[in-house]
Amino acid sequence: MIKSLIAYDIEELEKKKVLSSAKNLYKSKILDQAQWEKIKANYTSKLYSPSIFIRILFFILTLIGLSTISGPLALMLNINQFEDLRIAFLFFGIVFIAVTDFVLIQKNHHYLSGVTEAGIYIGLSFIAFGILASQPNNVLIYPLVGILLSSIAAVRYLNLLGLVAVFLFFGWILFQICTSMGGMMEALLPFIFMLAFGFTYWGCTKLEQKLTSVIFENAFIVAKTLSLFTVYLAGNYYVVRELSIELMNLHLAEGDDIPFAFLFYAFTVLVPLAYLYFGIKKRSLLFIRTSLLTLALSVITLKYYFSLGMPVLTITFSGAILIVISFLLFRYLKQVQHGFTSEKLLNDKWSSKNLTAIIASQTLGGNKITTTENDTTFKGGEFGGGGAGSNF
Repeated sequence: MIKSLIAYDIEELEKKKVLSSAKNLYKSKILDQAQWEKIKANYTSKLYSPSIFIRILFFILTLIGLSTISGPLALMLNINQFEDLRIAFLFFGIVFIAVTDFVLIQKNHHYLSGVTEAGIYIGLSFIAFGILASQPNNVLIYPLVGILLSSIAAVRYLNLLGLVAVFLFFGWILFQICTSMGGMMEALLPFIFMLAFGFTYWGCTKLEQKLTSVIFENAFIVAKTLSLFTVYLAGNYYVVRELSIELMNLHLAEGDDIPFAFLFYAFTVLVPLAYLYFGIKKRSLLFIRTSLLTLALSVITLKYYFSLGMPVLTITFSGAILIVISFLLFRYLKQVQHGFTSEKLLNDKWSSKNLTAIIASQTLGGNKITTTENDTTFKGGEFGGGGAGSNF
């Protein structure tokens, strides 16, 4: 169902993802020259996707070009009234999206070319302006339109910025609904956010089991990371306290504290530790990296409210402890310990069990690989925490 909504050629996208992952494995010296050549022959994609610098250049040039032709078009249409201008924005937004979709993507096979991103962003922005320029009375209309248009970018064009925008607009909608109801709903807003985005993470994991194609992997990484991070922020003491004061007009006298303060102190400390525990137990880099970031934010939060009065000494002492811990961990993980190692086995930051299985089936069956006693054993979940499948 979801695949039918995507504008790109699914088969060509999968070929490109496999080829990109194989290239990382080749650079990491896990695949030899013969294996790499065999994969290139079998998985060459016709999608046009230039280097990052060319993409940026195309993106900027497209923005300049579209902005340049907008003025003459407005003069040709003789737009004098605001309502006409709004309709013109809506019309040209639809035109830009249609040209990007049918001409660039489906006909000419552009994928992350820079031109496609510019067309998508400008087109959706014009449509949003055309809809919202009438200044609707209900403020909830703004995030509803935003989440609808962002969902189009995230689903049809697999745009990760669109996916991030979906989460932002979803949080905005949730906040508006709870604050408009007031009373108990407003007081329970942090807990509602934690439950909502916790459920979002759970939904992503379930959906990921059904959408196993490699083209969705980056989207699930972003979605799950944002869900975990939002759960932490919803329970962070600093976030809850400052938002309560700024947005909910909570007045605190000197020495007073927010309601349920002890719970938010506990969440600030325990949520990052829980992420770290699950990351180590499940060998999940996503949990581990999220835990490290949230742990840093927790330290900053606690330091902000509880200070020993000696900031220089505190920072120096904390840095020395971290250096010693890092040094000991590097020494300990020189050899693989329970599936973890300090060695960087892959050039790619996020290894893929699905891509690894495909590459293995294309290479290991027809190419003999010699091993030594010191070779790393590739087992399910034991590949440096990278998550390689058991077929590798």
